[in-house]
Amino acid sequence: MKKYILQSLVACFGILATVNAGNPDRAGGAGATQLLVNPYVRGVGLSGSNTASARGLESYYLNIGGLAYVKKMEIQASQTRYLVGTDIYINNFGIAQALGENGSGGVLGMAFSYWDMGSIPITTTEAPDMTLGSYTTQIMNLGLAYSKTFSNSITGGLMVRYVSEGTANVNASGVTLDAGVQYQTALNPTKKIKKQDFRFGIAIRNLGPDFAYQGTGLSTNTTVTATGATRKTLFGSQPFNMPALANIGVTYDMRLDKGEETYDHRLSVSGNFNYNAFSSNITALGLEYSFKSMFMVRSGYAHQEGNFSNSDYRTPQYGLSYGVGFNLPISDAGTALSIDYAYQPTVIFSGIHSIGLKLTLGNNN
Repeated sequence: MKKYILQSLVACFGILATVNAGNPDRAGGAGATQLLVNPYVRGVGLSGSNTASARGLESYYLNIGGLAYVKKMEIQASQTRYLVGTDIYINNFGIAQALGENGSGGVLGMAFSYWDMGSIPITTTEAPDMTLGSYTTQIMNLGLAYSKTFSNSITGGLMVRYVSEGTANVNASGVTLDAGVQYQTALNPTKKIKKQDFRFGIAIRNLGPDFAYQGTGLSTNTTVTATGATRKTLFGSQPFNMPALANIGVTYDMRLDKGEETYDHRLSVSGNFNYNAFSSNITALGLEYSFKSMFMVRSGYAHQEGNFSNSDYRTPQYGLSYGVGFNLPISDAGTALSIDYAYQPTVIFSGIHSIGLKLTLGNNN
């Protein structure tokens, strides 16, 4: 079973990569681009390089196979100030529940993201002075996931996500699918405390049918010249593709302790190659240092293929990202509260700030 799942995902990855991925000529051809913004703080600090090592709720964005590492329950909430200066906020909430003892029956999860853009003044050609009131947008997605451990080394998962965006009278909605696998092995399994871990991850994201906008906002009143009668005319909407992509990543964990009985200092090096169906490919590298799994500092850099200066970029993110995290134990049973912060610079406006809280019940390491 696990062999079949792994082979199937690799096959899907190969098809997506060779047929659609990394085509800059198709840039701007997809919609629902909010699915390309990472609302999970640790991944932001690593520039999305942790496809192979994302665990628990952090795996909702990069690789749903990592959800299987939840041993009891996780609850997470975060907020992202997106492109500071635009007053756009991304509010994110997630929960995961293990089934059976230590997740032996798999892990069920739910993730919800909502974009708050505030009130936008209504203007028309007849009333450009913003006297007609205001409107709000609705951009949200809700994901339901299942992930399972298939062996001591392999985990895999699937997530179905409902996506909706629009205004009060125009809306587009539909369903997408994510799938992912993670593999982990100890390079020196005979040691009492493992010194190095190697992790590999592969995921496909945002697969789904085309969306199209619908609603009364696509209609207008027109006058029939021959009769002078007023009729309502409804305009059609061109369907748009989902921003499909595939990730393939590796992470190498190094134990920096001199003695053989402790594992207080860890340095993780991560890399990820992102195959985009509707824009240039992205290569990301990241570093994370951890002290006793209680204090973490991280940084990452993502390079978009064919672009060597910020003036060339087709995405707002550019440059080194940074992050810091604190994991505060609450009980000997493994309950802990995590606080994470990340900053990502952007070509325009004043960067992206993310902060998150996570409550873990049970030891998920």
